[in-house]
Amino acid sequence: MKKYLVLFLSMAVIAISSSAQDCTPELLAQKPGTWKESSNALSGISAADLAREKKVVAAIHAMIKSKYVPMGVNARFNGGYNRSEPNMQGNGYSYSIMAFGYYCDGNNIKTEDETSTNFEIAANIFDSEIYDTAQGDRLLAEGFNVMHDMPVEKDGYWYFKEIDADLGFGMKGKSCAWLITYDGKLPYTYVTKKEFLEKRKRSLSAQMLMSAAGFKDNLKNIEIEKELTEKDLKNDPEKLKRYIKLDYQYKKDKYQKFLADNEKPFKPAFENIEKQLQMSAEILNQKAIVKRDPNDTYNYLFTDENDPFGEVLVKPNSGYFNKNLPKSSPQFFWIYMVWNHNEPIASMFKENSMKAVDFTALKNMLGK
Repeated sequence: MKKYLVLFLSMAVIAISSSAQDCTPELLAQKPGTWKESSNALSGISAADLAREKKVVAAIHAMIKSKYVPMGVNARFNGGYNRSEPNMQGNGYSYSIMAFGYYCDGNNIKTEDETSTNFEIAANIFDSEIYDTAQGDRLLAEGFNVMHDMPVEKDGYWYFKEIDADLGFGMKGKSCAWLITYDGKLPYTYVTKKEFLEKRKRSLSAQMLMSAAGFKDNLKNIEIEKELTEKDLKNDPEKLKRYIKLDYQYKKDKYQKFLADNEKPFKPAFENIEKQLQMSAEILNQKAIVKRDPNDTYNYLFTDENDPFGEVLVKPNSGYFNKNLPKSSPQFFWIYMVWNHNEPIASMFKENSMKAVDFTALKNMLGK
């Protein structure tokens, strides 16, 4: 009897040992993960604001942790806190999770050193500029800040459709997002077609003047160069003569023609704007979604939200924000998820972590 018992135990140990060595995708998905907090450098935040913001982040973590248990990943969570910006109605801060998946190295289970799987719930932060007007090159181009996808209102929240995302190193994944805002409102405003056309007309005028000024500067520099060359070659009249004919006069004629023709390349765009400004008030009051005209550098075409090259024009909506609240108060939440949809563990993290998001609880935090 003792002999059979020893044999049975030996076989059991062998079976367990063999099972433990078989690393499979199914085993990885069932392996419990861990929570680990990452440190975050802080600067430029008042102690009072930081304390309140940390409470909000802690509440979000408690919400997620109450319903989500890491499986197949090590979940590295973090609170990020941005310094106060004068043009922002509220401080930007966030709660995020980076999911480092398990993988098989032979029969050994290891953890990824890098990950493209990221989940974030941010207060008062959006992935497009909504607190300020357009600056720099964009001011002279579209004239307004842009976003590439429009959300739809769904169950009291704003949902951005799932889209392709660049994960780096040539890899493609997916991303999706939500906005949680005050009832039926958005923290930005859409620009109308009329607003775009009127501003584009002013931008074209500014560009045309800048172009003319550039040609005039070149002509001025050509004359300065001529004066210096005349001094250098005053004792060599033949060389000076060749310079005047072959160099100076050629460049002067070229830039004088550029200046004379300066308005020509802008003319079709101006004509197009004037024509479109004659459209009905109903059309001119529609949201402006634009893209560059591939056949005219200075012209834009109106398109719709299904166009992958379309840019939705937006501007600040200061009327959305309650200015009496401290800057630490969340006035909207931006939820963003990016993952490799071809990796089962990353997809499992996306599904299970999003199930832990209590949209109602987040909405109740707004303005507090």
